[in-house]
Amino acid sequence: MSFWSRIANVFRGDQVSREIDEELQSHIAEAIEQGRDPDEARRALGSLLRNREESLDVRLAAWLDSLRADAVFGWRQLMKRKVTTGAAILSLALATGACTSAFRLIDALLLRPLPVSHPERLYSVAFEGVGADGRVSTYDSCSYPMYRQLRAAVKDQAESVAVSYTDRIDLTYGREEEMEKAYRQFVSG
Repeated sequence: MSFWSRIANVFRGDQVSREIDEELQSHIAEAIEQGRDPDEARRALGSLLRNREESLDVRLAAWLDSLRADAVFGWRQLMKRKVTTGAAILSLALATGACTSAFRLIDALLLRPLPVSHPERLYSVAFEGVGADGRVSTYDSCSYPMYRQLRAAVKDQAESVAVSYTDRIDLTYGREEEMEKAYRQFVSG
């Protein structure tokens, strides 16, 4: 029997079982027609249940039939206990969403290259100086005039970009509008 017909038989299991039962009954009837005693013909054929199972194994893809039976049983159990099913589906959805968002964050920050032409040549400038308390410290901010001097110094060899820290400010969009809180950040052109 071909592989594809064994797979197709999985989805028409009742019909296949009826066909096997009819075939076994025809073998018994044939033995009776040849003059055997009905009980002796049944005993000679062997256990009907064992023969049916062996025939099913030949006519079906057993692993697929088992998978189908498990899916049907699982579906019935889910329909019986709707609250538990809802809780399980909700927890799976939340877990899937959390894992997906975590992966997307890791992918965006660590796995994908930066969207610049030569990310291996990207640098951050930091300055070292003496603070008000007399200790040496490192800082990464400078005034805009200092940024313009740095940009002029490297204009042929590199591009430079300045980004300020974000700060929260009060902002209005019109003359008579209410004040709104907003975040402001300066970025060079």
